[in-house]
Amino acid sequence: RPLLSTNLYHGQDRNLKKKASVVITSYAIARLDLDVLKSRSINTLIIDEAQFIKNPQSQSAKAVHAIPAKFRLALSGTPVENSLDDLWSLFHATNPGLLGSYKSFQKQFVEPINNGLSGAAERLKRRTKLFILRRKKNQVATDLPPRTEQLRFCQLSQEEMDQYELVKSASKKEVVE
Repeated sequence: RPLLSTNLYHGQDRNLKKKASVVITSYAIARLDLDVLKSRSINTLIIDEAQFIKNPQSQSAKAVHAIPAKFRLALSGTPVENSLDDLWSLFHATNPGLLGSYKSFQKQFVEPINNGLSGAAERLKRRTKLFILRRKKNQVATDLPPRTEQLRFCQLSQEEMDQYELVKSASKKEVVE
């Protein structure tokens, strides 16, 4: 689409151009400049690498949820697999209200599913099914070879080994504290 004007909105001297057709920014900038982005009339919001907003309590998720847009789309190569909260956050970003408020979602789906009540998971699946395009790697990347791994070992010098041990010891101490 060569006629679309773009605005790469980042850096210290960032400027949100009023006539730009496409604005590209990061999650960090969305958090910092949420008021600026909210003031803009946005037709389509495309959330790439949407796994960054899976935690609904994160600042990134809260910022994306607050940006008004007429149409929303989330893209992610990472499956939703850790918790139902991840699913709620992604749907709240793309289809606000479809799964209700966070509190009602917990009551209607999370608690029943966690307690093994039959039917709750199926109801959730029916409600979300039409909005998810799920493809596997072999459907998308048919020309890619199978994954290969090569292990390479290298010997650290004494100076490198001392530095490694120093960092390892400091990290271990920090974790224990």
